[in-house]
Amino acid sequence: MWVSDKPGDASKLKLVLNSWVLSVVAGTGQAIAFAEGLGIDPALFFDSIAGGATDSAYAQLKGKAILKGDFAPAFGLDGAVKDAALITEAMQEAGTDSAVMKAIHSVLTQAADRGHEKSDMSAIYHGFR
Repeated sequence: MWVSDKPGDASKLKLVLNSWVLSVVAGTGQAIAFAEGLGIDPALFFDSIAGGATDSAYAQLKGKAILKGDFAPAFGLDGAVKDAALITEAMQEAGTDSAVMKAIHSVLTQAADRGHEKSDMSAIYHGFR
């Protein structure tokens, strides 16, 4: 994909994309932990969104892995912690509210501190438990 002639614009777009990916993974992990906390089967969440406007192939992929306890790294949690910090800084420089990304960074850090730093970023789920 061509971004622009301006140096750094491709890197900026990568940060935007990574912010979205981290948001999807965080929301998925939190929804699973929330369902478990309420005592309902978290698989029902994925059944409920399947095929609808709120469905996401990525959420389904990461969610199913979380439900299986499969945290084999596709993108490591330690890298996600680093990226969330970079994204937060870039958001602040851009004048964008970074409250959500700061919260995601905090939960990623909690999961890493609980021994999941070498797991997939979907191990953010452990930060919500």
